[in-house]
Amino acid sequence: MKVKHVLPAGLWLAAFSMAMAQAPGKPAAKPAPKPAAAAAAAGPAEGKTLSLGAGGSSGPLLTREELRACMNQEEAIRTRLTEIEVQRMPLDADKQAIATEQQALRQARAPVDAVKAQAEELSGRLKAFSARVDDWRQRVAAFNEANRSGSQADRQRDALNKEREEIEKQRVELEAERTRLTTDTQEVVRNYNIKAAALDARVNDWNQRNALWIEASAALQTERQAWVSSCADRRYREDDETAIKRGR
Repeated sequence: MKVKHVLPAGLWLAAFSMAMAQAPGKPAAKPAPKPAAAAAAAGPAEGKTLSLGAGGSSGPLLTREELRACMNQEEAIRTRLTEIEVQRMPLDADKQAIATEQQALRQARAPVDAVKAQAEELSGRLKAFSARVDDWRQRVAAFNEANRSGSQADRQRDALNKEREEIEKQRVELEAERTRLTTDTQEVVRNYNIKAAALDARVNDWNQRNALWIEASAALQTERQAWVSSCADRRYREDDETAIKRGR
């Protein structure tokens, strides 16, 4: 909140009575005191007073040195307030940029989810392949234990051998796909993690800078409130302000 210099609320005026004319046939009235004498009896006039703020306090007028200190502090508060406002702008801009990067990172997650889905699908096919191999081995073992001969045994042997060739071909294909998918997964995950780590570092840095800004802003607000109590709510002599501005 900016501190504003308030214009004077009014002037202190002194009024004096004129001497009464002597009435005919009556004793002369006691002459009224001369203006100079009345002013002397009332004491020295304070002159025109102003305030740096509301000026509603009933406290004593600021001395010249107190006024000088208040004016210097007001200027320092104004300067720091401007600095804090300037420091807020890049923080707000960085916050918006971080939000944009977070959205981009969510979109960059899609390839990771895609390779994950591929890996899960391949895992299912590998399990099915392993079950097929176990079943084939059991049938081969049973065939060998039976030690049968003849045309029917020959056909069964040929079928088992043909299935072995199919199993081997499938094994080669699955192994190649697993190798490819492993490489792709590592690359996609590595790229994603690099982006995520960089964004996390940027968020942490912003949080630290924002915390420092909040701390500085709160300290300035506390100082400003103290200034209002000790300076802005008290009046001062205009002559003292004029003297200060003239370097006295």
